[in-house]
Amino acid sequence: MSLQGDIVEVPKIKRAMYTEKEGYVDRISSLPTCILLYIMTFLTTKEAVQTCILSKRWKGLWKYIPTLIAGNTHFRRAEFFKKFVSKVLLHRDNSSPLHNIAFKHGGYIQPQYFAKLLSYAASHKMEQFKFDAFIDGRHQKYIMFFSCESPCHSLKYLNLSLREAMRTIGLPKSLNFPQLTECHLKGVTFPSSDENGYAEPFSTCKKLNTLAIDDCALYDAQTLCVVGDKLSSLTIQFGVLNHYPFEVQITAPNLNSFAFAGRLNSSTATHKLFKHNLDLLQEARVEAYCVEISSEFAEILMSWLKRFKNVNSLALCSETLEGTKT
Repeated sequence: MSLQGDIVEVPKIKRAMYTEKEGYVDRISSLPTCILLYIMTFLTTKEAVQTCILSKRWKGLWKYIPTLIAGNTHFRRAEFFKKFVSKVLLHRDNSSPLHNIAFKHGGYIQPQYFAKLLSYAASHKMEQFKFDAFIDGRHQKYIMFFSCESPCHSLKYLNLSLREAMRTIGLPKSLNFPQLTECHLKGVTFPSSDENGYAEPFSTCKKLNTLAIDDCALYDAQTLCVVGDKLSSLTIQFGVLNHYPFEVQITAPNLNSFAFAGRLNSSTATHKLFKHNLDLLQEARVEAYCVEISSEFAEILMSWLKRFKNVNSLALCSETLEGTKT
């Protein structure tokens, strides 16, 4: 569906709207603009744009909604989808905030396209950002997905799910989101933050409360540092083919819930996972696997379990239990 090129002024509210059928009142269209905009936030952006055909009352209202919810499954071709999103950003009211973006694309997206989307959202008071797509970076072994030179003070929720088997998709050395409270990352790579080989992507996220890392990796770094005084929920998950090739150091004295799933590599210093006692930990779930159960594997697991002494709920998979008996 084509988008109108000019910004249309929001019509004034009418107390009642009548059709040719005498006595019929369109009560929905007579609602205040703020309520109509709130209703439209539950629609996909394509559906919101299509409300233009309902009546003059609805014409151009979509340009003021604070959400962008778009997925390519609602379009016949991927190119139509990407052009649609670009036109929405071009024609929406530039003075209106864009609090929530949920973008899902089953095909390939250029890194520059993502950077443009993020830059627009960051300048329009973005609070929630969810992005799920394949990343196209032909002839590049390492792709710096986006930069955080300027902080985004409004972002509170971040969910990135990136897929590209042949290339490394890197995040900035530091996620410059000081208000971030919840973060979910899948398929990304953390670069080294200093010459000592430490990756510290969350060092500036002082309010981070919930963190989930799924099938991620390191680039030119040996240790991932997860530091957060307010961090209460942490999930670390590695894919079936990922042998946990690097060390993770967790400094989270107020951690309440911890979950780990993946294969352990006994050659790494995984026993240094936690740098503090976990006195406040209430829930723990461990699904740890190893190519060959050994005494080193058992030592790692037992060091973890000693940290979980105060938990109210502990879940271990059968292979993890077998490993502790070695």
